Amino acid sequence: MATYFISDLHLERIESPITNIFTAFLDDLNQNDSLYILGDLFESWIGDDNVSELSQYISDRLLMLSERNISVAIMHGNRDFLIGEDFCKASSIELINDPRIIEIDTKKVMLTHGDELCTDDKEYQAFRSVVRNPLWQKDFLNFPISKREKIAGEAKDASKDSKENKAMEIMDVNTDAVLKAFNDQNIEIMIHGHTHRPNIHKVSNEGKNLTRYVLGDWSKNSAIILKWNEAKVELMDLAQSH
Repeated sequence: MATYFISDLHLERIESPITNIFTAFLDDLNQNDSLYILGDLFESWIGDDNVSELSQYISDRLLMLSERNISVAIMHGNRDFLIGEDFCKASSIELINDPRIIEIDTKKVMLTHGDELCTDDKEYQAFRSVVRNPLWQKDFLNFPISKREKIAGEAKDASKDSKENKAMEIMDVNTDAVLKAFNDQNIEIMIHGHTHRPNIHKVSNEGKNLTRYVLGDWSKNSAIILKWNEAKVELMDLAQSH
């Protein structure tokens, strides 16, 4: 029985190498395994009522896991933060808050998408505070799908243009924000995605040995996940095995 953590697949099409790697990974899971999706499963999500071939296909594949007693939990990312209970219910998965504290092998582990830790990116944090407001989301979801698609497309273009003019360091996590999260949550292990910089960071702080696992984004050449199997914890690249 193993626990897996993935993030930042940014799925856009059924017929794509990333989708193929993902579905092969789901097929390879064993009975009683657990899967945590830490945000940005989809490249874009404008509401559960906007059912596409891709969203229905992924929902069906996730639903099949419940028949094998494989539990799946999903967290909002910065691209798919409007995933709601309708999609999760249809997929038989659990929508979890960010951050989420879980316990594995008697160890407390903090799960987060990671974007809230990138405090140096003031422009993004201002945008995030707006779109994560429940009132903004309610108004947005009341728009016709065509208008939502237009707004989402414009936001994506603006984000792409903005990133081109930002230093790479600004889009990474802030060290002080990370240490504050460790202290506030009283944990020694953190797992997150978002930054697309897979790595294992170890640091000592106030007498504690802290470990931060960073998941990777997926492409046809790389699909970094974290596998926690009893005492063994490792980052793995699925693209090299499928």
